[in-house]
Amino acid sequence: MCGIIGYVGNRNAAPIIVDSLKKLEYRGYDSAGIATINSGKISIKKDAGYINDIEKNLKLSNLGGNIGIGHTRWATHGAPNMVNAHPHTSCDGKIALIHNGIIENYLELKGDLQKKGHKFASETDTEVFAHLIEENAKSADFEKAFLNALKKVRGSYAFVAINAAEPNKILVARTRAPLIIGLGKGESFVASDIPAFLSETRRAIILDDGEYAVITKDSAVIREARSGKEIRKKTSNIIWGAAAAEKGGYPFFAIKEIKEVPQAVENTLATLPEIAKIANQIKRYKKVIFIAAGTSYHASLIGKYLLENLCKIPCEAVLASEFSWSLKNIVDKKTLVIAVTQSGETADTLLAIKDAKSRGAKVLAITNVVGSSITREADYNIYTAAGPEIAVIATKTFVTQLVALYALAFYIGHEAWGMRHGQNKTSSLKHQASSHSHFIQT
Repeated sequence: MCGIIGYVGNRNAAPIIVDSLKKLEYRGYDSAGIATINSGKISIKKDAGYINDIEKNLKLSNLGGNIGIGHTRWATHGAPNMVNAHPHTSCDGKIALIHNGIIENYLELKGDLQKKGHKFASETDTEVFAHLIEENAKSADFEKAFLNALKKVRGSYAFVAINAAEPNKILVARTRAPLIIGLGKGESFVASDIPAFLSETRRAIILDDGEYAVITKDSAVIREARSGKEIRKKTSNIIWGAAAAEKGGYPFFAIKEIKEVPQAVENTLATLPEIAKIANQIKRYKKVIFIAAGTSYHASLIGKYLLENLCKIPCEAVLASEFSWSLKNIVDKKTLVIAVTQSGETADTLLAIKDAKSRGAKVLAITNVVGSSITREADYNIYTAAGPEIAVIATKTFVTQLVALYALAFYIGHEAWGMRHGQNKTSSLKHQASSHSHFIQT
């Protein structure tokens, strides 16, 4: 998944963008680049390779201007090279764009634009959207041109665009790809993940699917893409400290995050009262389906074992990408779906729970990120509170998912266990934790 960052404010944008991109390196990438507006012109520097090497060779931080965008790319359409790296521009060079996702109908749109005289520099689907904005801007302002372009594309996307003709704003939109707006004092940010701007501000607005925003240094106006209606969004205060997204003297994030497991477990245990409350609300369900991907799927397999053995509830665990053709037909209003996801933004998991909800199921999300897309879709939420996990491997988030699943199973199953053994809920929980502790030893 690509990394995205945008900045508008009073400071020089380029160094902030480069620093933010480094905080998104954990997402993986094959190329990177930035664009700024300075003296009414777009300036771009980009190349294939690692950010530190590109910075050394091209001096990314030397670009001037108080507004800019930056991107790290995993190649999908087109080879990983300088030409295909983001940002991409319009024919006249006045519009610069970065994008995460896939434009499914880009070939059709590209053909139409070529007939109108547009020349393309890259092989990417992303560049098509920059030209769409340019074409629409012949008869509309930047925002209207951007909105009209949105209505023509199909697929998943997080778009971030700037226009040299309107150098005080960033336009962004999302559908099935994460975007978070950060609000500072006299400056604003937009990113694909919170750690990108966590050292600058903890005030954030998380965009939902089908929304777009006009971001200036002092405000973020959010609207429905379909109707243009303004939406009043809640501003969240991110509880993670900036140091949580830094190595803190460790050679690797993975080692740091392994060392953080005990504290992360304590944080999860602090949510036991909330888990107990949720357990009481969901214990009526007699059919449970776990939906997850990656390491979270392995946590789900253990969750399935726990609920079946401790609570005597029939369970299934399925990879999110396989849900639609393997289990969807057994979902009904008597089904509880448990979505396990570190980020709360896993695309396959999000699509699967939307499908399940359309069939009447209720959804419990176990996730690490408050306010993420999946938590907003869910009927119940358990937050593991592990803090940001930057390393590719899952460490503390996997362990805290297990802690949450153990607690959930113990609370749901405590009555049957306690009644049989004459124990109250607390002693029952301790007994079961002891008897199953081999699962969560680290």
